Amino acid sequence: MKHRTVASRSASLAKRACWASFALTAACGSSVNARGFDVDYPANRAGEITGVVEALSQRPAQAPSATLVTTLMRPARGFVAYDLPSGRQRFRVDQDIDARPIVVADVIVSHSGREAIAWDANTGAIRWRKHDHGFSLTGAGGDGTSVALTFGPGGLNRRVGYLLVVDARDGRALLEREVQQALGTPTVSAGFAFVPWGGQYLSVFDVQRNVEHTRLHSSDDVYARARAERNAVFFGGRTLYRFAPEAASGRRENERTIRVPREDLPGNPPLTLDGYEGALVQRNARERVALIARPDPDSPNAAPTDNLVYSLFHRVVFAVDARDGSVKWGHLHETDVTGAEAVRGGLVLVDESGQVSMLDAQLGHTRWRQRVEGRPLQGILGLPIDFAPGNDGADTPTTPADALLAAAGGTDTRMLPARVFATRALAGMPGADATRALLDISSRASFPQELRAAAGEALASRTDGVDALIDALDVHYDWVRGTVSPPVGFIAQAIARAHATRGTAPLVRHLNDPETPATDLPRIAAALRELNDPSALPAMLDFLRIYHADDGMVPQVDGTEPINDRSVNDQESLASAMEQCAFALVRSANTAHRRWVESLAVDPNTVEGLRAGLRRALTGQQPGASTTAANGSNTGSSGAGSNSSEPAIEDPNIPPVRLTMERIATAMEPVREEMRACLRGLTSIPAQVRITFRYDHEGNITSPSVTPPELGACILPIVSRVTLPRSQTPREIGTYYLVGGMR
Repeated sequence: MKHRTVASRSASLAKRACWASFALTAACGSSVNARGFDVDYPANRAGEITGVVEALSQRPAQAPSATLVTTLMRPARGFVAYDLPSGRQRFRVDQDIDARPIVVADVIVSHSGREAIAWDANTGAIRWRKHDHGFSLTGAGGDGTSVALTFGPGGLNRRVGYLLVVDARDGRALLEREVQQALGTPTVSAGFAFVPWGGQYLSVFDVQRNVEHTRLHSSDDVYARARAERNAVFFGGRTLYRFAPEAASGRRENERTIRVPREDLPGNPPLTLDGYEGALVQRNARERVALIARPDPDSPNAAPTDNLVYSLFHRVVFAVDARDGSVKWGHLHETDVTGAEAVRGGLVLVDESGQVSMLDAQLGHTRWRQRVEGRPLQGILGLPIDFAPGNDGADTPTTPADALLAAAGGTDTRMLPARVFATRALAGMPGADATRALLDISSRASFPQELRAAAGEALASRTDGVDALIDALDVHYDWVRGTVSPPVGFIAQAIARAHATRGTAPLVRHLNDPETPATDLPRIAAALRELNDPSALPAMLDFLRIYHADDGMVPQVDGTEPINDRSVNDQESLASAMEQCAFALVRSANTAHRRWVESLAVDPNTVEGLRAGLRRALTGQQPGASTTAANGSNTGSSGAGSNSSEPAIEDPNIPPVRLTMERIATAMEPVREEMRACLRGLTSIPAQVRITFRYDHEGNITSPSVTPPELGACILPIVSRVTLPRSQTPREIGTYYLVGGMR
């Protein structure tokens, strides 16, 4: 649609110049603003807000009859309206439209040509048409009695728009303004029109008196949308506010708000779509990666239905607790979801195949299905908040862990952000089922490395399901049998964290297995050191004696110079594992173990990179090296895995054996916002940035890398300035996740 230029609008505005000086006699000396949209008008008056809230409580907004509107693939035109839950087609509109249809109580509003048109939601008859004044339809909302519409060129920075409030039955104009401000998505309830504008304002107009009655101004947020829900009105953008006296603070810090419960949701979607950009008809990617949070008007403060925010990523849905951000369940849908709406007790979905379904709010299984004709590109749902189609037993509930495991699977490359999120959600879920699911993900060679690494890192922090972890160690790599070893290094960390000494024997078997990846060896050795089980010491000594002189050089068959058959990374990993073994041996009560370390430290065949590590073990030069009491017991460790009945006490003067992800995140916190600034200006902001690096026992970071790699030029110099806390690990690989999205 072509929009009028500022010059062409000036004539229209001149015709309305009388409005600039218009003032109602009754408003003289009062707080009402006859024209509205004057930035100098006083805002945030709690007393005025209270009067509006009382009016809302007495005149609840009309709920829509359960309606589904679908737009179809070109060359089909218009839209189709269906009754729910029956799935019966009510009518079809065969007319070109260029705006996403909006269900407003008992009318459906869209835009065609130069008009906004309202169709009766039950019969399809046109109730009224309104001229668009040369603009696109930005948004519409209402309570069944009146409908508010805003028009504009689109975008918060294009400061011009048109407000129109009409009678829902016949389209008779009740209030209208053409203004030099960007207008958001409005609503009407109890005779008041709620209009977001300019990004930071919400004006409330008394429709009957044709004046601005009160106003809210935000000092730290964006107001973009307003929505009437029974006897309440909610508004906002990045945060949803209940229209109440508390909103007069103009800040997000009040109890009547709904916020995004966590920052790492797949695709990093906003809480609501941009209310200043008119929603287009046909396929819209912004609707496929979205949050669905329907405010519950019966909540005394502001809370979504069932206290859940639903995160949609193409064909995966996650239910997230709005209070603490925990993931309750995940759902992998058969095809892409084209529309969704929350109701009490669940989430209603429409997909590309024409299936309408309802997911149970508590368990996430499909409890009801219905099919409609065609393959909708958009599914627009107008549902009463208590819509309850019944439970036809469509699916049997599964455990949350199994549901998240299914969400983490698949082969659709678009789904990787959702798959990683499902994996990390399993990390925070208690129970052995979650542990087994993480083991499943991390052991699948066909899964992307990023996904397997996320599962492994999650396993390292587990304390639940230790038996499943130990059982997994029974599997070793076997080419003939086609078995692949589990992520032994991460499992070792989890076993040490859980102080499970019964995992000593299977860890020793993997330490001695030549097929164990070299990068897993330091974690295995460190875990055995932490477990402090004497039965592991003979194997650790054998490991040290076997490999202390092995530098990876392999003689050629033809007698020429030997070649190095081991990568630098593998050689460093092997040396690090041997150093951990040396510390455990020196710490032990067996003096023969110490003599062996002493002899290997002076053996001319010992690899030079290891020799310094053996000296550190013998002299205690490494920061945080354990001391040995007179009886030979370790007095300097945290007590992990010891056989003592006393609780483990961490000595603040002795660094940990290795750094947890939590310690790394704490060290990165001072530069977090500086790194996030590297994401500004990107056309596509990743949901998360993965930063990997090596670090030594002094906390020095080397060899950092960034995924996606194009962010490395900005982020890597920042990471390189960070010094991590000290640890007892000579060389280790660390990971840090930077949450994407600029809120």
